Amino acid sequence: MKLWSCLCGFLFAIILVVAPALASEPGRNIGVFGDSLGDGVWSGLYVVLKKQHPGDHVFRHAKVGAGLTRSDFTTSLPEFATSLDNEKIDTAIVMVGANDQESIRDDNHKGFLFQSAGWKRTYIAHIDALFAEFNKRKIKVIWLGLPILRKDDLNPGAAYLNDIFADAVVRNGGTFVPLIDVFKGADGGFASHLPDSEGHLQKVRTEDGIHFTQYGYELIAQKAYDAIPGTPSPVAGAEAVH
Repeated sequence: MKLWSCLCGFLFAIILVVAPALASEPGRNIGVFGDSLGDGVWSGLYVVLKKQHPGDHVFRHAKVGAGLTRSDFTTSLPEFATSLDNEKIDTAIVMVGANDQESIRDDNHKGFLFQSAGWKRTYIAHIDALFAEFNKRKIKVIWLGLPILRKDDLNPGAAYLNDIFADAVVRNGGTFVPLIDVFKGADGGFASHLPDSEGHLQKVRTEDGIHFTQYGYELIAQKAYDAIPGTPSPVAGAEAVH
């Protein structure tokens, strides 16, 4: 009887040690792609994960000056595909468009002006090419829309890009997260400062009226992370982004 009690106690101790490890899910491998806006989201996500989801990993693939209108888009696809395999990325967060209100060339080097039929056709083909690589690997894609911009003459173009993103992302099975209304002020216009969860004004945009402060990027990163299907709860005692 004593032997049975000792054996039961030993097995129970093993269960207490092993069960949490079995219950915990492996961390995500998240790649962040895009231009300078995407690069800012990467910095914001790095902070969010460190505070709330330290088991996840984030890989930086956004580049300042990048964009879907660049002439080297097609030639850069093999490098892009290799990065997905090398890092075993299971989730992609994309934010792009800061540099894309300009002309574009297709694979035959024929040029098209912004918003022309040829431009739209080529731009959508570039989005589809990215999704072909993502979908081939069953990577979840969270695509962030463009926010309101300070210069009024840039906002119609941003809205045009957002419409393209929304349609292409949903068609390819991704998740589109619009930001156009998130960073508007009380008057519905551009706002450099917004109240946090406690009502204190925080600076969210930089002086150029396009990019964000670190605080602003953390807000975007939190929205992007929350949009990932099956997002786990933050670890106990984690600091939330306000």
